[in-house]
This record gives sequence, structure tokens and C-alpha cells, in this order.
Amino acid sequence: MAGNPARRTRDRRDARGAAPRAGTALAGQVSAFAETARAQAADLLACCWLPEDGRYVDRPGARPTVRAFCDAVEIADLLLDEAPPQLPAAEHMARLRALQDAATGLVHEYGQAPPPAGLPDDGAAVYHVLCVGYALDPLGSSFAHPVHTVRGATADRLVERLAALPWRDRAWHAGAWVDAWATAAHWNLRQGAEPAAPGAVEALFGWPHTHVDAWTGMWGSPTPHSGRLQTVNGHYRLTRGSFARFGLPVPYAERVIDTVLDHARDRRFFAPGRENACNVLDVVNPLWLCGRQTDHRGEETRAWAATQPAAALTRWRPGQGFGFGPTPDGSGPGRDPGLQGTETWLAIVWLLADLLGLADLLGYRPRGIHRPEPALTGPAGERNPGR
Repeated sequence: MAGNPARRTRDRRDARGAAPRAGTALAGQVSAFAETARAQAADLLACCWLPEDGRYVDRPGARPTVRAFCDAVEIADLLLDEAPPQLPAAEHMARLRALQDAATGLVHEYGQAPPPAGLPDDGAAVYHVLCVGYALDPLGSSFAHPVHTVRGATADRLVERLAALPWRDRAWHAGAWVDAWATAAHWNLRQGAEPAAPGAVEALFGWPHTHVDAWTGMWGSPTPHSGRLQTVNGHYRLTRGSFARFGLPVPYAERVIDTVLDHARDRRFFAPGRENACNVLDVVNPLWLCGRQTDHRGEETRAWAATQPAAALTRWRPGQGFGFGPTPDGSGPGRDPGLQGTETWLAIVWLLADLLGLADLLGYRPRGIHRPEPALTGPAGERNPGR
């Protein structure tokens, strides 16, 4: 995993040219943060390593999890451009590959029974399709087996499952399931295996096109309790594993930008002190992604992005990284610094910096679960040569 500065620090380019560069003060903050984060990366990884059993915890005192192991690999790739120093890269790779259940292709949590034959509605095994695969990728490896639970899915069954997901009031949950299914199909294609039964991948992209709300660009509806939170977060999850990862245009990109910018003004989630990594990521990513398709409200997007880095960078705790942030229902890792918060906020900082033309100052570019560019050019499975 030798570093490649030309690859790791390249500016964002698209059909409209380079992103406008932000002011010198913010540029200095971004550059200084990157130096600090790299210098302290080894310490924060060491804080979360359990040498007695060779696993990682999200933060000191927490239990070991598969996700923490994956976050450690991704943080090391971002900041050190190599595997975490706790083990050789080959050993990190071998331990991750050994977690996969050969019969289903899924990965269960430490100490839990293997997942069922089908892709579950939610739970650790669903997210592990993403995080384990994307931790193996920068290690130069991949899953040992195809994800059989998706490989056997037919187009009819997939359409039935998509229609049954709780889009109206739990679009976040529904989008997360699509994210995992599409990512599993992606891993199968990467292995040279059939992603699913004939027509299933085409159904995966056809169904969202025929069920998207043309007025908002979303799937699902606002709710009295959480406004547009479910729809915007669900949009990010659905498009991440499908449209974004396969290099396909997002439907109604201009309407998506309108909806997301409106949601970003909701003080229930974005007032100072109320932001968490998930909610901010699920705003900045669709703005970045749709900004590749259109300049619609580009100045407003960059103005919003310019207000975010200063607050985000102050959340860094020396030698410990970023805290995830508050969650109203008490779920998630909370405000204490840890691996999940650090990996997610590092991706957020990159996306914000790229919107502002400052990403080259960071010296890193996400290559794992939050990678910005496509991993495939289309459902046929041709690899993107720009990896």
C-alpha cells in the first residue's frame, strides 16, 4: 500500500473545470488540521486496540466490533496511507476475510450467530456488507466468497422487496437496505460472479426511477417528527450503493439540491451543537454528488459548505479523533471521540473541502466506504479505470 501523492491529492475536476478555491484563512485551517490528524493517527488507533485478543473497539471501554476493525483500517488508509500499525496488512486482511460466512456471504457480529439466508431488514450484517468490503479494498483484497444472499435474488423478488420497504415514514431504513443490496451486487461483479439473477440489477435501478418523487428527488415523505431527515438520509443511503457507486446519474439532481438545502436549515438537526456525523454527511454527500451533474444553486451550496469546516475541525480531540455527535434517541457512539466518528468526519471534511476547492490541502482522499468516485461504470460491471 505504498502512497501515491499524485493520486491521493488530486483536485476535483469535472466538465465545468476546477472548483472555486476558498479563502486563505480557511485554507490554512484545513492544511493545519491535516497535519495534526496525520501526526496523531497512530495514537488514536492505539487507544482503540485490544492487544490481548487482536481486535479494535470504537473507543476505550467499548466492546470490540467488526465495524471498529473496519474503521481502523480506513482511518489508517486515509491518514497513514498504509494498514494500521497494530498488525501487518496481510494479517488485517486475513482476519477480515475470515469473518465472512461461506454459505450466505454475509458477516455477523463477533459472538453472534450467522445471519439468515436472506439479506436481513437491518442489523450489523447489513452494514457489514459495506464496511468489511470497503476495508478489504484499500488492503488490496476482497471478500473470500460472493454474497450469495443477493446473488440468488430474482428481479421479481427484488421488486417485491423494494415495494415492501417502509418508504413513507422510514425512508432512511429503506435506503440503507438498498445500499447494502446494491453494494453486495457490486462485490459480486468485482469477483467476476453474477451479481444476481438475470434482470435483478436492472430492476434495482428501474424501480427507483419509477418511484422517485419528481418534485423533491426523494423517496419517501417528510414526517411531523423529523421533517426531511428520513427522506434526505434515505436518499444518501440509496444512492451511495447504487447510482453513485455504479457511476449512473442521480434522478432529478436539481430537485435533490433544493430539498437538501432546505433540510440543512432545520435547526433541530443543524443548530450549533446538534450536528452529528451521520446527518451532516447525508447533506454534504448529495450536494457534492449532484453538483457533478448540475451547477444548480452552486453558489448557495458553496456558501453553506464554507460555514461548516471551522466548526467541524474544532471537534477534533488531540490523540483521540472526532466524536460522532449527539443522537436524539441515544443510539450511536455519542459525543465521545472514537473510530466511527473519526472515519465519518474525515470523509465529511474531505467532501466540504472539495466543494470549496481545498481538498488538495488535506493530502488524503477517501477510498473506502465513503469514496467519492464510482467503483463501477455501470450495471455491466466494467471497472472504473480512475480508481
